Amino acid sequence: MCGIAGFIGQQNKFPNKLTIKDCLKLMKRRGPDYQSSVHFKEKIEYLFCASRLSIIDLNERSNQPFEDENGILIFNGEIYNYIEIKKKLKKEGIKFSTNSDTEVLLKFLHYKGESKIEELDGMWSFAYYSKKRKQTILSRDKFGEKPLYFNINKKDKYLIFGSNVNYIKKLSKNKILIDEKKIINFIKNSYRSVFSSTGTFFKDINYLEPGTNLIINENLHIKFKRYWNKSKYNAKLNKLSIATSKVKRLIKSEFKKSFRSDTPIAFLLSGGVDSSIISEISSKIKKNIKFYSFKSKSKNYDESKNIDILKKKYNLKHEYILADKKENFKMLNSYIADNGFPLMSSTYLAYGSLCKKISSDKYKVLISGNGADEIFSGYYAHHMSYLLSIEKESYFKKKHHEWEKNTKPFIRMEILKNFKKFKKMSKEKNPTFHENKEYLKFFIKKNNLKEYKSQRYSNDDFINHLDKDLFEDSVPAQMHSIDNISMYYSIEARAPFLSKKLFDLRNRVNKNLLIQKGIAKYILRNAFKKEVPDSIINEKEKIGFYSPLSETINLKNLKITNLILNNRITKKYLNRDLIKNKIYNNNLSHQDEKFIFSLLNIALFLKKNKR
Repeated sequence: MCGIAGFIGQQNKFPNKLTIKDCLKLMKRRGPDYQSSVHFKEKIEYLFCASRLSIIDLNERSNQPFEDENGILIFNGEIYNYIEIKKKLKKEGIKFSTNSDTEVLLKFLHYKGESKIEELDGMWSFAYYSKKRKQTILSRDKFGEKPLYFNINKKDKYLIFGSNVNYIKKLSKNKILIDEKKIINFIKNSYRSVFSSTGTFFKDINYLEPGTNLIINENLHIKFKRYWNKSKYNAKLNKLSIATSKVKRLIKSEFKKSFRSDTPIAFLLSGGVDSSIISEISSKIKKNIKFYSFKSKSKNYDESKNIDILKKKYNLKHEYILADKKENFKMLNSYIADNGFPLMSSTYLAYGSLCKKISSDKYKVLISGNGADEIFSGYYAHHMSYLLSIEKESYFKKKHHEWEKNTKPFIRMEILKNFKKFKKMSKEKNPTFHENKEYLKFFIKKNNLKEYKSQRYSNDDFINHLDKDLFEDSVPAQMHSIDNISMYYSIEARAPFLSKKLFDLRNRVNKNLLIQKGIAKYILRNAFKKEVPDSIINEKEKIGFYSPLSETINLKNLKITNLILNNRITKKYLNRDLIKNKIYNNNLSHQDEKFIFSLLNIALFLKKNKR
């Protein structure tokens, strides 16, 4: 919904008026409808900057920074259950002057306090100053859909925060350097190392962990406090009919809240189960909506057959978007410059093409099915972890046979076709179940980097894999790129499957209901089998939203090749001849493409952030 930034600290490092003005200019893409700031002084200096994308209550009365007699708020995101919270607050005699979720959040924070933040449903990053407590709360949503970065300087006694690392760099009087160690880990491990720690590609800039508050008092004492203690897997729902009924009922009720908007809504449509469920629900409750799909030239990623079935069944207003290879390199350069981050995958260039069109059609809200795979087990790798988790059970042979019959024939990645090899890899220090070791062949220089350390989320291998993808690997990378690119085009992206209630329900469901008959996401399929066409419910192949590098970037362009081969990281650490041969001999594997794309990202990132 917005961009936010701010400074809290001593006067000698406080940004001047011109710097603040320049920062607000940087923030305009995240909020083109209104930009403003407020500067106030208590024991220390405070600066709150906001750039608004109007979604709920379009009236200027809901512009930010939003202030009343009790506090000041700048807020990025949406509180989906704001209507329900507002009703409760009104019963307590609390009055409102707007119809916005921003005012509801401000009143909620004052009257309920930071200890009740877990009751909020939605996505957010915000900064709230309590006039009574002389205390500031920075907070980020449970699944990290909305970004929030910070720079703490203990020596000069200040904290700078923002929705984008570039805002922090602009407001800081101190020079902020890039982190070469983070870059090398990104090249070696792709996006899987990026969110395993709170560090960014800049030294001294960190992101606030999801589900966490950062609290600052007037003496600049800073503490971090988790407001969400995630539920643990505790299977109590063992009957499929009861579990599917609960899943279906919860999805329908929660999704309606996440569709709240005073502006038209766009939806991403693939041919999979997740977007089919979203399209079925949305087609009944919203009139001013439109669906968009990316049309891949690759047969491996073409879902148009199923998409056309959905269009006809639900009578959807829909449009296909094609890749623009000539434009993509220019846009990649712009995304990296605007976001201060490399792009996690070439797929998000395709996502950028979608957002560009959606923005030109005057839509401000975009809804996708991200998160469903990670909560309900949608990836081939999840299936292997499931088999690993039941290996000692009497029914393992039956389940393994079902997998061989119904899933294995569609798998292209060798590691996910071989259970014994997968089991061996799972015992490694940081198992990724992907071919990141293939990247090592490109390195000529060893480094003393510590390998990133993956967390353990559950004693059950299957549930642990789901949660690792949800909180560390897949979803953080997805939502980071989705937010950055959608906000580049002044669009708010929402992912309604990323719901605390859905996550908690999943943890009560017996894991054997998530995968049955060798078919992933079985409980979702079963829950909506009457609403979604049989051809999609029964589709066993996982296609997914992916745009191959060959479709998005012309690597034979000399300018692009030179960037990849001649930046200082490539020269220092990598075998340039091998990379050059790979590019020019047209023998890039899927893993090679991901690696080369990472190198291109880093080359552009370094060009924009010279030492």
